Amino acid sequence: MATIFFEARERLEPLILAAGLRLASVEPPRRGGSSAFAEWFRRDLRLRLVWEGESRAVWLESARQDGTQVISRWIDIEWSLAGERLPLDQDTSPARLDRLAGALERFLARGAPRPAPQRLAHAPDDGDTAD
Repeated sequence: MATIFFEARERLEPLILAAGLRLASVEPPRRGGSSAFAEWFRRDLRLRLVWEGESRAVWLESARQDGTQVISRWIDIEWSLAGERLPLDQDTSPARLDRLAGALERFLARGAPRPAPQRLAHAPDDGDTAD
């Protein structure tokens, strides 16, 4: 049943990469359908795909990041969008992957933290003085 983890990763990763995140790590399920996760990051955001083998559920979590430090709690993105804790969704059908993809798109579109644009260093003009 842990194949849902691989299917979810295949479905969601293009959306995640398009949002400027890079793969940080993957802990695939072991024999027997144990838990698994994959994490992606960028300077301000970390996403984690979780397969909980015992509960037989898959979900996406987010946390704020500053540099390499996670600076907030992990929060289920579907809960974040709903504004409340939702019941555990144990559906492992393709419809579940559709719901996760839709939630991810809404989460990213609503303003999940984006990196600040890079600025060029300002070189003082001839008349400028350094303090």
